[in-house]
Amino acid sequence: MIGGSSGVGRALVGLLAERQEPVLATARDMRDLDALQRDCAVRLGGHVIVQAADIAAPDFDADAFLKECADRLGSITHLFLSVGAISEEDRGIPDDEELAYLTIVNYTRPAQLLGAFCRHFEKNGYGHAVVLSSVAVAAPRGNNVAYASAKAALEFYCRALQHYFSRSDVFVHVCRLGYIDTSMTFGLKLRFPIVSPSAAAEYAIRLSETKVRFAYFPSFWSLVAAILKITPWPVYKRLRF
Repeated sequence: MIGGSSGVGRALVGLLAERQEPVLATARDMRDLDALQRDCAVRLGGHVIVQAADIAAPDFDADAFLKECADRLGSITHLFLSVGAISEEDRGIPDDEELAYLTIVNYTRPAQLLGAFCRHFEKNGYGHAVVLSSVAVAAPRGNNVAYASAKAALEFYCRALQHYFSRSDVFVHVCRLGYIDTSMTFGLKLRFPIVSPSAAAEYAIRLSETKVRFAYFPSFWSLVAAILKITPWPVYKRLRF
């Protein structure tokens, strides 16, 4: 589980620990991971291995990180990738620094991590990687420009991997999540329902047990995306979402 301190990430770790699955959770802040590890041990009786990793660091090495995970966890058959960042300044044309940072944390590093783990799965002949994306990719807009663009690039990379592994037992799943009840949505006046991190985590786990390549959660977002895709530009440009 990469991104274990996020809302959905924490819920994923908790659900897997409750099922007594071997879990390794990673995040940037070791204090968050320590708290998560204690909570899972006391409340759920599950053992969680934790490992701090700053994917935005210039010297981050995805292959070295995978090796550390494999050394600590042993067999790795599933990856849940829930990393990324947004910025309140990501409106209109992002400046160079903002664009570079949001591209690194939302595309470059996740793609490197996904590639490293998929090579590991390919070598072992089996594996499932679930990449948690965002409905922000469904249609371009003037908000979250760099974030959505990076997520779209990551989804394209996932589709390429899906084609590459189409005749193998390595599966790459993309899940576009709608509005989740986290600190990022707190206080916002949103036009669509918010779902809990636990509900999103439960769906991600179910998705990892299938061969489904792409899904929306909640599912009604597929209809929203389809409508936005066919909306004429004179109407679309007036939308505020």
